[in-house]
Amino acid sequence: NYNFSTAFDVHPEGPHVLDDLAHKPLLLTVIEVLPKEKKQKEEKTVPLGQAVLDLLPLLQGSRDFKTTLPLYPMPGSPLESLRPDAKCVISVVVTVQESLLSAYQLSEGNLLRVMVEGAYAVPEVFVPTGPLQNYMVGFQVPAVGEKECPFVFKNGALKLGGEREPVPRPKKWPVSNILATGAQNIPECFVTGCDYEEEDGELTAPEDREIRILGETVKKRIMWDLERRCYLDPGAVICFRKRIAECRYWPVEVARMPAVTSTKGKGGKADKGGGGSGGGGGGG
Repeated sequence: NYNFSTAFDVHPEGPHVLDDLAHKPLLLTVIEVLPKEKKQKEEKTVPLGQAVLDLLPLLQGSRDFKTTLPLYPMPGSPLESLRPDAKCVISVVVTVQESLLSAYQLSEGNLLRVMVEGAYAVPEVFVPTGPLQNYMVGFQVPAVGEKECPFVFKNGALKLGGEREPVPRPKKWPVSNILATGAQNIPECFVTGCDYEEEDGELTAPEDREIRILGETVKKRIMWDLERRCYLDPGAVICFRKRIAECRYWPVEVARMPAVTSTKGKGGKADKGGGGSGGGGGGG
C-alpha cells in the first residue's frame, strides 16, 4: 500500500477554473521505477495503468468524497496479462477547505451537458486521400456571464459504414491525453439510442425512416461519442435563456485538419485532465 497526495487551486483567474471540474477528470498514472543498472544514467520507468477521477461532486456542493477507481492497463503494460478477475484499484479521498459554490451559485447556476454522437452520411470530400485527418465539431456557449466558452470535440473516427453502431456504448471524456483505453470512458454513462419518433429535432417523421436507416448503416460516418459538461454560473444561465429566446438555432461547425502525431512525454505529478503519476490515495 502507498499513500500519495496532491493539491491544486481552483480560481476564476487561475489555471484551473470551475468549468474544468465539469469536463476534465483528474488523471492518475501509476508507474513503476526499475532499479538503476550499472552504467545507466537514469532510472527506467514503466507505465502500468491509469485511473480517472470525476470531480463533478465538487460542483454539486460536496466538500469531500471518497471513491474507489479501477486501474486500467496502459498499452504494453504488464497489467494487460492479468486475469480478468484480478483487478487493480486505487482508493481516493478528495477534500476542499470550503465549498466551491455559494448557496446562490448552487441554486441559480446550472450544468450543461452536450453529447456529440456522430455525423452520418458524410460527403465523399470528407474521405482523406492523403494523410490522416482529425475531424472536429465546435461551437460556443456562455459559461461565465456573457463570456464565451468554446466546445471543441476532437478526434472523430471516420468509418466506412456497413453496419449500425452498437447500443448501448460508452460515452467518452472530451480530453485526448488518456492513454489507457478503458479509462477513456465516462463511468456509468452510455449512448442508449431511442426510436426516431422520440427524438427532438428534424428527420423524425415516418417518411424520414428510410433515409435515416441508410445513413446510419450503409453510408460513411464520423463518430465521436463524446460528452462535454459545462458549469454555467447564474449570469451565464440568464444569458443562455436570452439567446435561446432570440434564436433557437445555433451554428455548429464541422471541420477537419491533418492529424498531428503526438510525442511521448515523461510521467510527472497528477494533473487536472493530464497525465500524471499517482497511486494509493490522493487528496485535492
